[in-house]
Amino acid sequence: MRVVELLGAPGSGKTTLARQLALRLGGAIELEEAVRSSIRERGDDSVARIVARVTTSSSSRLWKGAYSRSTDRFSALARFLGEKPETLEAVLAAQRHRVDRDRGQELVLGWVLNLMARYQLAIESDLFDSLVIDEGFLQRAVALFGHGFGPEDEVNLRAYLEAIPRPDVVVLLETPLELCIRRLDSKGWSERVAEVSEPDRRGFLEASSRVVNEVSAQVETLGTSLIRVDGTEPIAVSAGSIIGRLRS
Repeated sequence: MRVVELLGAPGSGKTTLARQLALRLGGAIELEEAVRSSIRERGDDSVARIVARVTTSSSSRLWKGAYSRSTDRFSALARFLGEKPETLEAVLAAQRHRVDRDRGQELVLGWVLNLMARYQLAIESDLFDSLVIDEGFLQRAVALFGHGFGPEDEVNLRAYLEAIPRPDVVVLLETPLELCIRRLDSKGWSERVAEVSEPDRRGFLEASSRVVNEVSAQVETLGTSLIRVDGTEPIAVSAGSIIGRLRS
């Protein structure tokens, strides 16, 4: 299965673009739908399997409740950690190094663990040719390092990028920060920064942008294909351009 991850500052348009790519790229599926399809077809948890079959999308509240309690979720996490324990080790090392200046580390750790389980369930499926992820392991670097990112974080960031599952293709959305801010003000900021002051939110976004730039630079040195996209273009135009390159 080919894995396509999107990368960009919060509010850059990753989720909207991921949906378009999954719809228009033949044999492709978004991560959340891949998880539901995997459990529907081969899950061991009978309740989750039934709910996966009767719900129409991964956004269903019934499905989300069933998945959160599913034994398939926890067994998938165990398999991921058994195969790639270095990923969790890199996450914990980064958090220990940043404990005095970070925000919401337990929340971020939960996000990462949940991603590990979902990723494992998705890649074990042979139902689709391509997996499209809007908030993958590369994007989780923003959550890990976005608060106060500085030169002292570069070693841990590199170790994290070397420890995570590497996607086949990375789509980098280059969106002006002012546009990101307007979108986030409209749709809502992450719970980690929703209650802080406007200057602090802007500071987080600026640091997140620096993390994205560093991640994209290192991705290329690791030999992963990188597609740059102008985040101000209409989503349909960007999706068409990306699909053309993926098919070439």
